[in-house]
Amino acid sequence: MTAASKTILRRYELTDPVLWQIAHMVHEADLADDKFDSPEAPGLDVICRGLSLVAGDDEVLTLTRTLFDGLYEHQRHALLHGNNRL
Repeated sequence: MTAASKTILRRYELTDPVLWQIAHMVHEADLADDKFDSPEAPGLDVICRGLSLVAGDDEVLTLTRTLFDGLYEHQRHALLHGNNRL
């Protein structure tokens, strides 16, 4: 979801800053190139890789959907309350 996530956001003209912040986290988790200051990335990487070791693809998609929904809500809440890095 690295470059692909940003491509999707651009293609569908999604301007939600929380989605862009999560795209940066995913980029950093996937590539670990320090392009974005995303301290959440290593944990996100470990969780996703670990899930893939104990669950099949369908279950991983179900679990990560919930994970990313929670991450979105946490970042949205931070943005609304002025506690963010955007």
